[in-house]
Amino acid sequence: FARSMDNSSGPVLLPTLLLLLQNVSSPKASTPRAGYKMAEPPPPGAGSSRNHSLVEYGLRPGEIAAASVVWGALWLISVLGNFLVCLVIHRSRRTQSTTNYFVVSMACADLVSSVGSAPFLLLQLGSGRWMLGSGVCRLGRYIQYLTPGVQIYVLFSIGVDRFYTIVYPLSFKVSRGKAKKMILTSWLCGALFASPACFLYGSSSDHHCNFFLSDSWQGAAYSIIHLLVVFLIPSLLIILFYQKIIKYIWRIGTDGMTVRRTTNIVPRTKVKTIKMFLMLNSMFLLSWLPFFMVQLWHPQETDYRKSSLLFMAVTWISFSSSASKPTLYSIYNANFRRGMKETFCMSAMKCYRSNAYTITTSSRIAKKNHV
Repeated sequence: FARSMDNSSGPVLLPTLLLLLQNVSSPKASTPRAGYKMAEPPPPGAGSSRNHSLVEYGLRPGEIAAASVVWGALWLISVLGNFLVCLVIHRSRRTQSTTNYFVVSMACADLVSSVGSAPFLLLQLGSGRWMLGSGVCRLGRYIQYLTPGVQIYVLFSIGVDRFYTIVYPLSFKVSRGKAKKMILTSWLCGALFASPACFLYGSSSDHHCNFFLSDSWQGAAYSIIHLLVVFLIPSLLIILFYQKIIKYIWRIGTDGMTVRRTTNIVPRTKVKTIKMFLMLNSMFLLSWLPFFMVQLWHPQETDYRKSSLLFMAVTWISFSSSASKPTLYSIYNANFRRGMKETFCMSAMKCYRSNAYTITTSSRIAKKNHV
């Protein structure tokens, strides 16, 4: 080997060979961080980014594919459904009531969550790492805390509106101006109580945006305060309002066994609206309860596979609330269904003629009856 070397390349190769021998004789042991899984080196010809999620979070390709399909379906239903809710209430006059102003506010909160938080969470779990920096991480977690706060305060406002509309219709009335002020207050309170999440979350140096609050006294204090102010106290007040409304609608007999409904006092349409909001409140509270309980527990993120699977399940359950609200509106609200038909067939001549014929016929019948 020494004879085959050229004299000019000898002084250059000799230090290199000595350095290689030194590295082979004393290698440095590299220990992986707790929670990460070491993956085998990829086969020849595979890309350098292959099995990134296997290295970071330990998620299998099948799990990532299932999460992408389910999350993508929920995202599509949420975006299209809530956008349709806003469009129908904006264009159809029969749906422009004070109560529907609150419905539009909740639909806007769901759209903010669907656009500003859900895609980033899916990207993080799908790629196995956080690649968007600390600022976007804080923004995504902030929106994740903002959405339930705004919606539960809006649901509380709806409970106040329904309570005074049905039980005390003459003492207090929620006008459109008051409804707008209540909606603005709900957004301001939700934004205020979600603001500490911007300081407690962040992207670390290993390209990971924390799933849960930090295991510190700040994280524990914020999780308890957030649970009480944003979830527990408003939920109890909402349950109290609807309990009084149900007692007013359904009268219990003197023997405590017979129950009869006061149909002469409360119209059937208002009773159906109460049923819709009871379903809406129940679905919202049950879907967001796991999120608040997990944040109160704030488990340590030492095993990233378990943390990512738990975070994925909790986010699925909470995000399903955004996708199911438009379905409830279409089932329980007849004016919303008519508004959907008017919105979709507004430009169709056949639909226009059909509506014109119905209006003309009903006006003729009314004139005959009046005569």
